[in-house]
Amino acid sequence: MHWHILGAGAIGCLWAGILSRAGQDVTLILRNRHTLDQWPTPGRLDILQAGTCHSVDCHLETLAADTTITHLLVATKAYDTLSAIEAIQPRLSPDAEVVLLQNGMGQQQAVHAYLPTHPLWAATTTAGAWREARHRVHCVSLGDTHIGALSAATSYLPAGWADMDIPLQHCTDIYPHLWRKLAINCAINPLTALFDCHNGKLLTHPERKQKMYAACHEVERVAAAAGITLFSTSLTDQATTVATATAANVSSMLADVRHQRRTEIEQITGFLCQQAQALGIEVPVNRSLLQQIRALGPNEGAH
Repeated sequence: MHWHILGAGAIGCLWAGILSRAGQDVTLILRNRHTLDQWPTPGRLDILQAGTCHSVDCHLETLAADTTITHLLVATKAYDTLSAIEAIQPRLSPDAEVVLLQNGMGQQQAVHAYLPTHPLWAATTTAGAWREARHRVHCVSLGDTHIGALSAATSYLPAGWADMDIPLQHCTDIYPHLWRKLAINCAINPLTALFDCHNGKLLTHPERKQKMYAACHEVERVAAAAGITLFSTSLTDQATTVATATAANVSSMLADVRHQRRTEIEQITGFLCQQAQALGIEVPVNRSLLQQIRALGPNEGAH
């Protein structure tokens, strides 16, 4: 099978390596010709893990290419999802398999509405990776990945995914897992961006820790009202565990703010606040964080 990957960031490139090791042909779809021409060695991708470098051969294309796509992995930023799907849609075969592997929520429902007849999955991962260069990615951890169908008739895994050499769980209902990732992101990412600190520094400063716990309590109330069971222990416990385990990490939202890029705040805290409003629940801490991060980042969209 041949997988096209839309979104050649750290996670997209990591999955290019994972799919290649599973015996799949892989094509990275790049934004434009300029981006393609900047790739140091055409078709080569280096994945570094535990001191070992695995080189992967993959194809490179631009969005404007006209080859047919039969299997598509979308690893773009959450806010780019629908526009990217719209741009690529003329290239999709009628039964093309599509997997969304991203942070945040809301875009999954939008894509499902746009591609109602395609086999469609959402996936969420705790894998950690960062890009040293355009073609060189460091895998910090493979983490755990959960995948589940968004289209009711799809009860199987996408082509090649059963052969992946990663911890992978096939779920009959992916939404609780999306909510769990969202909950952790709500607890950690906006606060690290607001206070310009690594994850672990949220726990060593009383004001930051208090805000994290207050945000967690609000998220738990919204999730419970939505019928979602988050964790067997409290979200504060889970967020503390994650912040401790990733103490030296720079969250993706903090990285975006530092580089003056648009953040995924609308698909993380913004989604939570939308759900809270629909359920009649007040979430003042999260709503304040939403407004503060909007003020930090460029082009955060309509509010």
